[in-house]
Amino acid sequence: MNRRVTPPATLCLVFALPVLTNSNVLLAGEQPGRPQLPAVGSGVVSLDVYAQDATLDLLTTTREGETLELSHQRSRDGGKSWGTSHVINIHQPISIARRGNEPQVVAHREHVVVHWSTHGESRFGAGPMASTVSHDAGRTWTPGQNPTGNKANTAQNFSDMTADPDGNFYVAWIGSHDEDLAGRGLGVSRSTDFGETWEFSQLVDTSSCACCWNKMIAPRPGQVHVLYRDHNIRDMALASTNDTGEHWELTSPVGEFNWEFPGCPHVGGGIAVTQHRGEEQLHALVWTGHEKSPGLFWVRSTDGGNSWNERRPHRMGGELARHADLGSSGRTLVAAWDETRAIWLSTSHDEGTSWSEPHRVSTQDASASHPVVIHTGKDFLVFWTYREASGRLQWRSYVLGTHDETSSQR
Repeated sequence: MNRRVTPPATLCLVFALPVLTNSNVLLAGEQPGRPQLPAVGSGVVSLDVYAQDATLDLLTTTREGETLELSHQRSRDGGKSWGTSHVINIHQPISIARRGNEPQVVAHREHVVVHWSTHGESRFGAGPMASTVSHDAGRTWTPGQNPTGNKANTAQNFSDMTADPDGNFYVAWIGSHDEDLAGRGLGVSRSTDFGETWEFSQLVDTSSCACCWNKMIAPRPGQVHVLYRDHNIRDMALASTNDTGEHWELTSPVGEFNWEFPGCPHVGGGIAVTQHRGEEQLHALVWTGHEKSPGLFWVRSTDGGNSWNERRPHRMGGELARHADLGSSGRTLVAAWDETRAIWLSTSHDEGTSWSEPHRVSTQDASASHPVVIHTGKDFLVFWTYREASGRLQWRSYVLGTHDETSSQR
């Protein structure tokens, strides 16, 4: 049954991240009573990509020692070449930037918005979001608002941004409405002026997983879907709006595995839309740790997310397949995931009815993870980060033709 959510008059967020380590030893620079995430190394520790057909905006976070630096660059030819990389002079420091919980970018024409999580009072020192805005394709930046509209010094994390065809920007994040850990929920907000101001900040679902990232798509003006992980039963869930974010509906589980788990798996999913003869289908890649069917699965909905083909989900890869993304164009789908420290792809040209055999696209000498799939209007591009033998982190992209299997590394 659908649940319709109306925005509250006031939103107050308090959020605590889960502990990822049982160590009682303080890390360098750690304050007593406040744990820190383990270091991920130096180099490109996170990336995000947003596509407007062949115009791509790439946001990377680079770590050198204790310093985190945001950089933006744009490609106008589908990633074949890139413009100058501009370091963003952020007005508030970054608290967390790692794959699955990274700064985000969204764009409409020359308007670009970037946001990240700042320092705050929550566990691991995470705090509220901050944003910066560019109206000249990333050449200059000015400080923006916190998209949540909330002044509490607590965490807003695991976010994603998208834009609909009319240029309305949307953001989804994980936050909380009280100090009870069970109050962790999915928050959303909208901007109609390219990130200058934000409105309709609301908790769409007051009970969600605390540390699995969200994924947003906006296939039509005013229509947005958010894929996220639920709380009590840790299956993926869907929140949708058809009125530019003023109201949201929560539909059935996306892959109904009935997985009961008292912790956080740190695994999000992928969502895409196919179109054929005027009909749309929703597709999702979802991961479950259910002991009877662990792994990564493709599911499809032909009724806007109200029901899914849970009885016939298609497994992607083996039991170790996890962090995934999904891209689409027409009837074609491209699924990407990491497994055994490598990036794998599988394609479908008939809206998921059949899939190609998975093939590895990352090199043997690098440990790769967390792919991102985009469509450039002509080709599919897959981005990921990888760790070199030296331990330094880098990013790479892979090109896959829409109608064939021609490909190349970049």
